[in-house]
Amino acid sequence: MQRKDLIALGFMTFALFLGAGNIIYPPILGQQAGSELLFAAVGFLLTAVGLPLLALVAMALTGGSREMTELLPKQWSRAFWLILFIAFGPALVIPRVAVVAYEMGMVPFLDTPQAWQLALYSGVFFALALLLALKPGAMINAVGRWVTPALIVLLCAIAWGTLSHPQDMIHATTMAAPLSDGLVQGYMTMDCIAALGFGAVIGQAIRQLGISEPKAMARYTIYAAIIAAIGLSLVYLMLMYLGATSHSIAPNATNGGQILALYVAALFGLPGKLLLALTITLACLTTAVGVGSACAHYFSSEFKLNYAVALVGVMLVSAITANIGLTQLIAISAPAVVTLYPLAVALVILALVRHKLPNALYAYRIIFPVVALFALLDGAKAAGLLAESSIQALEHWLPLFSQGMGWLIPFMVTLAFAWLSGYGKRSIQVA
Repeated sequence: MQRKDLIALGFMTFALFLGAGNIIYPPILGQQAGSELLFAAVGFLLTAVGLPLLALVAMALTGGSREMTELLPKQWSRAFWLILFIAFGPALVIPRVAVVAYEMGMVPFLDTPQAWQLALYSGVFFALALLLALKPGAMINAVGRWVTPALIVLLCAIAWGTLSHPQDMIHATTMAAPLSDGLVQGYMTMDCIAALGFGAVIGQAIRQLGISEPKAMARYTIYAAIIAAIGLSLVYLMLMYLGATSHSIAPNATNGGQILALYVAALFGLPGKLLLALTITLACLTTAVGVGSACAHYFSSEFKLNYAVALVGVMLVSAITANIGLTQLIAISAPAVVTLYPLAVALVILALVRHKLPNALYAYRIIFPVVALFALLDGAKAAGLLAESSIQALEHWLPLFSQGMGWLIPFMVTLAFAWLSGYGKRSIQVA
């Protein structure tokens, strides 16, 4: 692979992850962290960048995302991927990015936003995303060589304004534990799920460049992941510093989107609003392209559909969802995502260590149900299905349950048990 192709592949991977949520999370973290920004940033980068990077590396080493569940019973594996791609795709993520692009990119310029304006905007948005995603090989050219560089230029303009003209001094922290708070907020970006979905897109883009040998594909996937991780880290650090110097212009902000909008407007005025609108729109568009393509790859292989037909279906359902009951759909889908995420993280860790396990099949089949059980408790809490007394009891007896990670300690204990007890089981060969 030529160097320019590798750079374009890395840029495409970077852009696929850099959605609106990734731009909005860091500013509020930076504002809250204040004088303890460094500790919060380290925690955030470990989980928001480290976990997706590990997921891409794990897929490269195992041969693909679907291979990561090959040691699970077939029904478990199929249910996991089906729920993941429904929640990850047309039920939540794709329509949400279109609505975020509309609200941050168009609504500031409208006097009285109307429903038909959202319908028109989402129609154009998804038509463009469809055209970019129709040919995965062409996507690396469109996204990696044109859209992403444009996005990087816009982000550099915001970074230059922030670093040369900070709007305030850094204030004292409002966090009790900046490092752990950063870890949790980075975890809650849930980009590990995105990495599992994007694996097929990245693999297809590499094959379109004429590379099909498994070891070469794994190597280039890891290179692309490292480029993306570096880019994401720089963007997150810039946005966290922006948030840390935003107290005077956004003292009562409740989310990072408000901080970013007020800061950019203070730096650049009306051109700043246009700059932010274009930045958010491009970030959302690349995410929609990547997620839509990943979902289409899954549905076409799982249900024997033509890729183009599956992609049109995903984009059409997403366009409809973006215009009807998105709040209700988020309320339904968010608990599913909270439940799936621990399973995704556990699969990534198992994929990285499974060649070291004395009996990988045994380990997978006792660890996965345990993680699923405790992940269901996190999901039930997110869905409001647990009584307050149950929540209080679980928060008392289950470490990290209050932070949405009640599955972590049971996973670690079960992994240690599987590792030690696996020596007494019949060993198997793992491809």
